[in-house]
Amino acid sequence: MGQIIDQSGTTAALIYIAITMIVLSFFSNLFRYLGQYFLAPIRAGVLNSIRKDIFHQLIKLPLSFYSGHKKGDIMNRIGPDVQEVEWSIISSTQTFCRDPFLIIAYVVALFKVSYSLTLISLVLLPISGYLITLIGKSIQRNSTKAQIILGKLSALFDETIGGLRIIKGYNAIDHAYFKFQEETEKHYKINKKIFRVNELGGPMIETLSIITMMIVLMIGGSLLFGKEGFNGTLFVMFVLVFARIIPPAKQIVTVFYTIRKGLPSAKRIYEIIDADEVIVEDPNPLPINALQQTIEFKNVYFDYCKTENATQCNVLRGINLILQKGERIALVGASGSGKSTMVDLLPRFYDIEFGEILIDGIPIKKYKIDPLRSLFGIVNQDVTLFHDTVFNNIAFGKTNVTREQVMEAARIANAHDFIMEMEHQYDTIIGDRGLKLSGGQRQRLSIARAILANPEVLILDEATSALDNESEKIVQQAINTLLKGRTAIIVAHRLSTIKDVDRILFLDGGKITESGNHEQLMQLKGGYFSYYCRQELEK
Repeated sequence: MGQIIDQSGTTAALIYIAITMIVLSFFSNLFRYLGQYFLAPIRAGVLNSIRKDIFHQLIKLPLSFYSGHKKGDIMNRIGPDVQEVEWSIISSTQTFCRDPFLIIAYVVALFKVSYSLTLISLVLLPISGYLITLIGKSIQRNSTKAQIILGKLSALFDETIGGLRIIKGYNAIDHAYFKFQEETEKHYKINKKIFRVNELGGPMIETLSIITMMIVLMIGGSLLFGKEGFNGTLFVMFVLVFARIIPPAKQIVTVFYTIRKGLPSAKRIYEIIDADEVIVEDPNPLPINALQQTIEFKNVYFDYCKTENATQCNVLRGINLILQKGERIALVGASGSGKSTMVDLLPRFYDIEFGEILIDGIPIKKYKIDPLRSLFGIVNQDVTLFHDTVFNNIAFGKTNVTREQVMEAARIANAHDFIMEMEHQYDTIIGDRGLKLSGGQRQRLSIARAILANPEVLILDEATSALDNESEKIVQQAINTLLKGRTAIIVAHRLSTIKDVDRILFLDGGKITESGNHEQLMQLKGGYFSYYCRQELEK
């Protein structure tokens, strides 16, 4: 710089400094931007990959998984938990790609300047490491509690929105609010702890670094100043290089705490991704396109909880049944007798451990799962519709479906007339879970969906039990059309709807206790007779 001043004057020197600063600043910001630019696909890609993996796993997991988890908590894992992982872990990638190398370079430089002073400066390193670890564990512990409470809050949101009619009807607004306030207060207190502890890292490292620097200045300086040949310039250089270590060290500690905060979210995410797929497909599965002869339950025992032997099963106990192709049977019995469980076993929503279920003489576990489930069309009491158009709800799961095919299915299901009266007809959005429709209308859309799917075996699980008499008559007409020439299993609550089936099975305590048509079972004067008489008296 002195040479520039001597040769070109002070003005030229100032211009040189200004240009140098501009160029250095430009390249510094350019490379910082390029670093973020090339890191962006990694950050966004990892986030996208995690979400896809969770969703794919959620739709693969068996129904038994969801009986132990609240819907709101699962939604929290696919939303805020994934965002927390992105924010706390993935965003720290840049720091770990840069700052450790800076610290290593500075430490090497310190050793080059003075071996003894560097060793003195490292005395407080174990203490720093111990304190950092202690604070990190506290952050992770509190963060775990915070994410669990956040999952509970999401579940409360879901339950509250779904149950608004009941909350308002029972004047329970204050009760619902108090319950939510109690959980959110816990979350507030834990988050307050996390934020306070998290902020300890930077100041702690800076304080310890300053203490170390002062120790170096006092002890190291007093040791070296008395020596001959002591180079004051090197000593100053040592202090300056040591001071340069502080910013990246602070950043690494901050990132370390941020990662500890995000680890509980990552753990909750991988609890889903790594969850066991209880319904496992055979390594060499057999194809199945149609029911040729029979469906058979062969000494089937089942319980929703894992049991060591068949005698401990309480849901189904020793079920034996052969259903011929084209036959229509009805399952009748009190709530909890195992009717719905029996039909849930056929598409392998659950798997049995004792006994066998066979289709055309082959255990269903040997078949490929997707075509096996395609054999069955299911119409439940609790209709599942989506916040979409009427057309997309009827055509759900099918591609290349024409409008004419959907309209024909709706006509058969006695749904076409009320659809045409809607504002946008088949393009009308029906609201979340079809709340814009009546119970009978929702059920008829569900039947239209089953008609369009054209299944080999139709399962009707109390499809009309929640409807009024007028709606039931209309829906029953659609069901009768759907049942023509089809193998069917009907889970019935209202016995008036099953008098024309080929066979009625009466279940009691997980066992088939009676079998025959309506007249035969009435003559037995057993469980079915009593059940039928009670319904007639209730009328």
